[in-house]
Amino acid sequence: MKTKKIAKICSVFVLGGAIAYSICSILNSGNDLVICKAEESMAQENTTEGSNSDAGMHSRFLNIGSVSKVYPVTAVMQLADKGLVDLDAPVTEYIPDFKMVDERYKDITVRMLMNHTSGLMGSKYAGSFLLDEAGSAYHDGFLKHLETQSLKAEPGSFNCYCNDGFTLLEILTERVSGKSFTEYLTENIVGPLSLEHTGTVWNTDFSGQAAIYGSGNIRLAHECPQLIGAGGIMSDAADVCTFGTAFFTGNDMLLSEASKKEMAKNNQAGDSVENFGLGWDSVGKKDYDAAGVTVLSKGGDTFFQHGSLVVAPDEKVSVAVLSSGGDSGLDEDVALKLMDIALSDQGINVVHPEEEKPQLTDQIPGEYLAYEGVYCNMEKTMRISFPEQKYMLLTTLTADTDVEEQYQMTKDGSFVKMNGDVASGKAIPVTPVQALTFEEKDGQVYVTEPHMGCVLYKTPQLRVKKEVQSAWDARDGIRYYCVSGSASDEFYLIENVSMSLHTNEEAKGYVNGCIMQDENHAGYDMVLPSTSSRDLSNLRMETVEGKEYLCMDEIGYRYISGESIPTWTKDISKVDLTTDEASWYKIDGAEDVTLRLDIPEGAAVCVYDQNMNLKYSSHMTGYGDKVPLPETGMMVFMGETGNSVRVEQSAK
Repeated sequence: MKTKKIAKICSVFVLGGAIAYSICSILNSGNDLVICKAEESMAQENTTEGSNSDAGMHSRFLNIGSVSKVYPVTAVMQLADKGLVDLDAPVTEYIPDFKMVDERYKDITVRMLMNHTSGLMGSKYAGSFLLDEAGSAYHDGFLKHLETQSLKAEPGSFNCYCNDGFTLLEILTERVSGKSFTEYLTENIVGPLSLEHTGTVWNTDFSGQAAIYGSGNIRLAHECPQLIGAGGIMSDAADVCTFGTAFFTGNDMLLSEASKKEMAKNNQAGDSVENFGLGWDSVGKKDYDAAGVTVLSKGGDTFFQHGSLVVAPDEKVSVAVLSSGGDSGLDEDVALKLMDIALSDQGINVVHPEEEKPQLTDQIPGEYLAYEGVYCNMEKTMRISFPEQKYMLLTTLTADTDVEEQYQMTKDGSFVKMNGDVASGKAIPVTPVQALTFEEKDGQVYVTEPHMGCVLYKTPQLRVKKEVQSAWDARDGIRYYCVSGSASDEFYLIENVSMSLHTNEEAKGYVNGCIMQDENHAGYDMVLPSTSSRDLSNLRMETVEGKEYLCMDEIGYRYISGESIPTWTKDISKVDLTTDEASWYKIDGAEDVTLRLDIPEGAAVCVYDQNMNLKYSSHMTGYGDKVPLPETGMMVFMGETGNSVRVEQSAK
């Protein structure tokens, strides 16, 4: 058989000390497509107490996170190929019950969902990831959730990464096709590509999922993503790799050539510096562009699992890397190394020049002193100053974590982050180089970063009523703890389960990164035109039965003030549960105290140390029912009304 072209597909799977990879060669001879696979694996057992080492290489698949976004885009493009969807038609044409309080929602088109220009606030996180549970609540309540929201920007004005847009694409696929998204995926993507380990929570046997690990390398229950279109596809590296081949030039496995080209167009809008495609994070990379190679890439992260897919469509190379642990950036680094090897086999050598060392200067021109002041992003305020005009100092004013960063000016006018003390003369640039520049536009001063665009803006002088400022100042430093969500909500395993509010004399009118509106509301008067503004949520305070709550309606979570939380006592033998109202306790002076927990089905308990590091969760598999308490920390009980967790306490 005469072979016309050889295309290499590389896939890698990484799991806490275990690595597996498969290499597939596609031989295109006439109209016949022959796929040859070679697989290799290397495993290392985990022996940490409380962990399960049975999560070996028989664990076939992971949650691929936001790599999933390419799948609903592919589905909608298939429908467009059939003339059933117009990318530039309003979303409401296909989802008539999609409504928002902001009338501009009617201007959101299908294309805007795909290229992150919809102007939606960002992400509904509540209930998006569950442990050992598949439910329809996230999907079925999603449109209702959007009804009370406004947009953060004019539709189409700029790119800002947005999960919610892809959940809408998932729903759009269902409305147009008349099938559930899982059914559509199975019939129109999985089937034609003969994918063996690709699906969703609705058709997946989670016993085959790669393990996830928490505190002390202890295995956790299975991660079950509910936001399928935005980040909930389950797959293995080989299947993701094969999916990538559907975007090779010259085939019609899933899409027309026109649709593939449409997805691969640069969709930069406004001041965005990111070259989003339709579904793709990037439709070109500098070093590969210089070699004449177009590379499409998409990364994805859940709370515990990660992935990267990179495709060179003209050279017919697809590479996928998935990992349990790590992050998608590391996965992409590995994927691009493999891409280079595959391209080299075709005689294409991609050159990656060494990063140029910045030419530093120790004198900042006087005109830069006008840039001193308070700056803000969507999470915090910071002070920028130029001590003795020698370097730039960034200091947080309103943030959970105090940060002080030093930047030295370069001869090209940018400022690079330094390790060490600049004043001592011994500081060196951080590698890879992290550079910031000042830009002025329409009377506004921005701090920009090459890969993110605008990351800070200089705050105006705000006039705020004394009683409003005083109300928020009274909350300065108070920590709030999440109470909403089911017992299986994965949110309770991560650091965002609690947050603090912060004000500062230097940043009058601001709480964290929000502008005070009245005593109980804070929001955004200005939104940075970049992905720095992803996942926004206004702040709303409410008091119920004497307890104060912080509500972040756009992401779907509600938090109780730490000042409203009781202290755990030695006489507690039972905790009654309330639906969607987790019960928190402060742990103080519990040295040598061990709990024996009787937890009913559908309930959960978590224990944290004084720094909110997770020490125990009933979702830790094989842990047992005896839980030693930290001397100080927090504990939370979750479950349904009518159930109780029974507790036996003992001391050494």
